[in-house]
Amino acid sequence: MTLRRFSPAIQSLGLQLAVTLLLTVLLLVLSLPSAAISMALGGGIAALGNAVMVFAVFGAYRASAARNLAGRMMLAQVFRLLLIAAAFAAVFAGYENPDLLALFGGFLAVHLLPVWWVHRASAQAMKR
Repeated sequence: MTLRRFSPAIQSLGLQLAVTLLLTVLLLVLSLPSAAISMALGGGIAALGNAVMVFAVFGAYRASAARNLAGRMMLAQVFRLLLIAAAFAAVFAGYENPDLLALFGGFLAVHLLPVWWVHRASAQAMKR
């Protein structure tokens, strides 16, 4: 399968996971294991939260049910925020000394990738 066959939302999730893995491996190569674990946790939390949104909003999407889209989006957003809060609480409860810069930096970097990706996909669509 080529990348063009996947929707931009699925491509964005793949990009988030790839960036999380790449940055985690880079930190491991630099002999920063605590930062690598924190990066993996932060990026994983962001990717998980964004995956919840993608599948809750677009998983069962049908054009005939477009009026339900706003409600699904708001419910998915609330669930995503609760999931992210619970995941961070679990990290702080279970991981003794997380590297906060890597944890929150990884979260923000991976969390904001969809904004860039949607802008990129939108710009490509406008060129067609």
